[in-house]
Amino acid sequence: MEIDKLFGLPAHPLLVHVPVVLVPLAGIIAIILAVRSKWLDRYGWWLVGISGVGAVGALLAAGSGEQLESHIVAAEGESSALEKHADFGDSAKLVALLFFLVVVAVVVFRWWSAKKAAGGGTDVARIGAAAIVTSVLLVVSGAGATFMVAKAGHQGAKVTWHEDATTTPTNDGSGGGDGDSDGG
Repeated sequence: MEIDKLFGLPAHPLLVHVPVVLVPLAGIIAIILAVRSKWLDRYGWWLVGISGVGAVGALLAAGSGEQLESHIVAAEGESSALEKHADFGDSAKLVALLFFLVVVAVVVFRWWSAKKAAGGGTDVARIGAAAIVTSVLLVVSGAGATFMVAKAGHQGAKVTWHEDATTTPTNDGSGGGDGDSDGG
């Protein structure tokens, strides 16, 4: 999914806010629900929705980032910082998708297990080993997705703010000047 512009502006700086907000939010919620498994049964489908929108946002951000990267490389040439950001963004996209799939698998497994137990079968999801495995999967995938999205975002901020800063600020805050910080 590649989107070049939104509202006449490059789409990437606008779209990155979806995964930057929702993936860590879903990661935090997943960790909380892993600890409070009764809440996972009650609010798990909300987690599926939040992590799903975050994963789609990661796809859109990566696609729009590729478009923006091609424009920047054509105008300014290759940049190792930009290339590193693109690599981190691709990793963040994959980890966000993996996190979403883990959330879906865990929630569906718990739902299926509860439904089976209601019909007279064994509630497999609440048996010790299965409960521990699903909790660990939620925590690890949520933490990993949060970490990769933050790492990609941090590298993107470095690209934006460090490479564009061509002048040294003066003490009057005007941003210009010769870089002499003693004011004289």
